[in-house]
Amino acid sequence: MKTKQDVADYLARCIDVSGKTQIQIADKAGFPAPNSLSMMVTGRMKIPLHRIPALAKATGTDARELLSHCLEAYQPDLYALIAHLHPSMLVTSKELKYVRALRRAGTISP
Repeated sequence: MKTKQDVADYLARCIDVSGKTQIQIADKAGFPAPNSLSMMVTGRMKIPLHRIPALAKATGTDARELLSHCLEAYQPDLYALIAHLHPSMLVTSKELKYVRALRRAGTISP
């Protein structure tokens, strides 16, 4: 099970890999103050779930993966329910491409 600190560490890695500054990411993600992002990276503030798409886009990461990390840490019961009832919601965009390719490959007659 992921913790709030795991989410903070993941976000810090996403920012590092993006090559952008926290100020640039905060601006692109629509945060009025860059210190909000700083508080998320240190684990003092949760990532607001409604900001995940913009934050993922600003860092160049997969929104589903970021959502999965957040839900597992912040709302473990909801995460478990979604994982049970609709696991495809927790699949990243890259993983979904592989699944679709496998499905297509299975429908082609040899």
